[in-house]
Amino acid sequence: MIEKASELLEEFIKIEKMALDEVDMPHMPTLGSAYEEITKQGIEQDFAIPAGLGLKVVSGFISVGEEMLPQQIDGMLVCGDGKQYGRTKEFIYPIDQVLCIFEVKKTLNKSDYIDAFDHLRLIRQKYTEYFESKLEDPTFEPDIVVARKHFSQITGREAPTSYRHINSLPKADGILFYSLVQETLAPLSIIHGYGGYTTESGMRNAFLDILFEKGEISGEGLGIPSLPALVTTNGFSIVKGNGVPFIGITEEREWAALLSIKGNSARIILEIIWSKIALYFDVSMPWGEDSKTESAVPLMYAAPKEIGDAAGWEYTPLRFKESVLKGRDDVKEWQPVEIDKDITSVVYTMLGYGGYIHVDDVAEISGSHSVDSQELLDRIINTLLFKQVGDYIRPISNILHMATDANDKNYLSSSRERLDIWCDNNGISKSYMNLFIME
Repeated sequence: MIEKASELLEEFIKIEKMALDEVDMPHMPTLGSAYEEITKQGIEQDFAIPAGLGLKVVSGFISVGEEMLPQQIDGMLVCGDGKQYGRTKEFIYPIDQVLCIFEVKKTLNKSDYIDAFDHLRLIRQKYTEYFESKLEDPTFEPDIVVARKHFSQITGREAPTSYRHINSLPKADGILFYSLVQETLAPLSIIHGYGGYTTESGMRNAFLDILFEKGEISGEGLGIPSLPALVTTNGFSIVKGNGVPFIGITEEREWAALLSIKGNSARIILEIIWSKIALYFDVSMPWGEDSKTESAVPLMYAAPKEIGDAAGWEYTPLRFKESVLKGRDDVKEWQPVEIDKDITSVVYTMLGYGGYIHVDDVAEISGSHSVDSQELLDRIINTLLFKQVGDYIRPISNILHMATDANDKNYLSSSRERLDIWCDNNGISKSYMNLFIME
């Protein structure tokens, strides 16, 4: 479904852009409005957003409490009814009803890049202030279920069970958890350019230049929440590795907070929008039997650091030549995690102990397989399927599935839907070993 819907959206945008390009329109504000309208109407097509949820795409303004923010919004995906701004076609929506914010550019050059970046960054900062004000209400408890999962994937450790316990974390972990909570709750910001950078490396380098030039002036306001969720132009995209839906973690436990992708930008836009809709309404989206996943390349690593009594972000940029970036396919086949016999033994031991295994038992298993105990622990955590809770290891999700092929190789996944598709495509029996944790 996602593949077909993205093809339809890509074709819609292409046709509308061709029709617009045939019109000689020297008046730039009018031309800009026309491109904004293409994006708005494209996202509002039946194949792009599901019916029955009260979703629509409008332009206008966002209100936070009693304050109407001065930033005019090119397009925003909203839920429910807003307030019409006078007799215009613009609407004012409370920030809690806004799922995604679009900044649309006919041509995404560096100056427009900066303009869009600053525009969206100010709105995210207002959301942060709004979120902090809501915490003054002792009965307010933000939903942190998804943020807890992403925290454990990035760190390999347990996250707080309540947001109110964030102060129990070390400062570096605290700023990471805070950012991940914001990423799941705040409106996602999207910069959509119809033209501009013609290479992936050019787009990547421009983003890094803008970010680090601003950082030389002041690092304030450049934390993870201030960065756009998606920038896209000419078939190239820069996405946040915040887990909505993309996440990038190396074997060395480095978190790629930003990644770049090439290919059908409409697909990336839909993946991000659908992921946000799924979070906002707690519903399943019609992803269909799509077995593809994007070939993402890390653009910037982010590491939370304690600095005295405070905490901040250390960013490490990654610059690659275009020849390196062009050498990969746009997408690749999704596959579960293949595990060796020692991790298989760990999983079977978990089955007998309610889903948990003590680190001493891991060490015993490592000895029986003639591997170093720490090396085995690292490989378990690096599957991104397990976390450490005190002296125990357990799955991050409450459900884990293990498939076995004809060669007795074992594969793990927390997604039954994707594992089913992969097994069908590879002729593997769907007779899974299932590990459930009841809490």
